[in-house]
Amino acid sequence: MPPRRQALLSRVLVLAALAFAVAQGPARAELLGHGGFVKDVAVSADGRHALTASFDYTVIYWDLESQTALAVLDEHEAAVNAVAFLPDGRRALSASDDGTLRLWDLEEQRRLLVLRGHEGRVPALAVSPDGQIAASGAWDRTIRLWDLESGETLLRLEGHENNVNAVAFSPDGARLLSGGYDGQLLLWEVASGRLLHRLAGHGFPVNAVAFTQDGARAVSASVDETVRLWDLEAEAELALLGRHEGAVLALDVAPDGRTVASAGIDREIRFWDLQALEEAGQLPGHLAPVWSLEFSRDGSRLLSAGSDEVARVWDLASGEEIGVSLEARGETLLDPAGDPELERGAKVFRTCAICHSVTPGSARRAGPTLYGVFGRPAGTVEDYNYSAALDGADIVWNGETIGELFTQGPDVYTPGTKMPIQRIGDPEDLAALMVYLRRVTGAEEESR
Repeated sequence: MPPRRQALLSRVLVLAALAFAVAQGPARAELLGHGGFVKDVAVSADGRHALTASFDYTVIYWDLESQTALAVLDEHEAAVNAVAFLPDGRRALSASDDGTLRLWDLEEQRRLLVLRGHEGRVPALAVSPDGQIAASGAWDRTIRLWDLESGETLLRLEGHENNVNAVAFSPDGARLLSGGYDGQLLLWEVASGRLLHRLAGHGFPVNAVAFTQDGARAVSASVDETVRLWDLEAEAELALLGRHEGAVLALDVAPDGRTVASAGIDREIRFWDLQALEEAGQLPGHLAPVWSLEFSRDGSRLLSAGSDEVARVWDLASGEEIGVSLEARGETLLDPAGDPELERGAKVFRTCAICHSVTPGSARRAGPTLYGVFGRPAGTVEDYNYSAALDGADIVWNGETIGELFTQGPDVYTPGTKMPIQRIGDPEDLAALMVYLRRVTGAEEESR
C-alpha cells in the first residue's frame, strides 16, 4: 500500500525550526507552507491567486494579496509535479507521480474528477486556452489529451523515444509542443494528434518548453544548461539564447512576448531578450534549485518555486521580492513584553505563524491551529492525512517529545516522515522556543 499523503501541516512544529534559521527581523512572506520541493507554480488570469504543487503530495491555493493559503488540496497519492488554472479561475488541474490528473473546484475545495490512463509519473501538464482540453506528458513515453468535461482521454500521442517532461499549447490552442528525455521537441496538431515536426538540437533531456506569443516560435530549456529559441515553421534553431551553470529546469515567456525567464540548478533567475537575443538581467533566485516560473498575465510580477520549499513573488519593475509582514496580515502573536526568553522564543516561532494560527477553532490556513498541541497524540488533527510515519505513531506531543523532534531531527525521530530535516542545536534556543510555545498555544492556561 503506498504511503498516505502527508498533511502538510502534520509537521506541527517543524516550521518553527525553519524560522530559527531564517527569521531575523520582520518575516518575509514567501508562499511558505509546503513540506517538500515546490515543483510548480501557476498564477490565475486575474493575478489574484496562485497555485503551488509540491513533493509533499499537496496543492496549495493562495491569495496573492495577503500571501496566505486559502486551501490545501491533498488527495494525491504521491508527489505533485504540475498545476494549472482553468480560464474561469474557479477550477484547477494537477498532475502527480501517482499517474493521475485531478480536477479541483477551488471555491468548494473539492475534487471534481480523477483522470486515469498514464502508466507512469506525470511531470507535464497544460490546459488549452479555451479550458476544454488538457494535455499531459508522462514517464510512460506518451502524451494524452483529455476532455475536461468528461475526464475521458481524447487522444494518446506516441512519438517520444523516452520519458516526456514538458508540454505546452500554442496561443490559439491548435498545436501542442512537447519536450522529452530524448532531447527532442515534438510539435503536434491537437485536433488530429498528427505529428507535425520533430526538432532536435539539445542532445540532452528537455525540461521545459513554451510558445512565443505569435505562435511561430518556441523556447526550450535543457539539462545541457542552455535556453534555445526555435522557428517552428522552418523547423530550425534560431538562437542559443544563453547558458546557466547547471541544468535548466524552468522557463516562461512574458505576456508581451519580448522576454523569456529561465531558472534551474544554479538558483539564478535569468531574463533573455528575444529581439536582441541576449541576456537582459537576473534575479537572485532561491536558496536551492528553481523548478518553476510563471509571469502574471499583466507582466508586472514573476512567481518562482523551488527546492527550498517555497514560492516567491517578484516585482519586475523593482527587481525586489514582494513580502507581506505578519503585522500587515493582522496576525496577533504573544507580546514578549520585555521578557528576554519569550522574545527569543518568539523569533524562532515567527515564521510558523505564516502557516499556523494559535487560537482555538482557527480556520485552516496552510496548516492547522497549534492551539492545544501539548498533550495531543501525533497524527490526530481532524481531516488531515498523515504519512505512515505519523499515522498511528505512538507519540504524544509534549516538552520531551517536541524537544527530541528538534534535537534529533524528524528524519531520525520519526523515520519515514516527509517532514523537512530541521534541527535546533542550541539548547537555549530550544528552551526559549518551548517556553514561548507553551504560552502561545494555551498549554500554561490548561495546566492551571
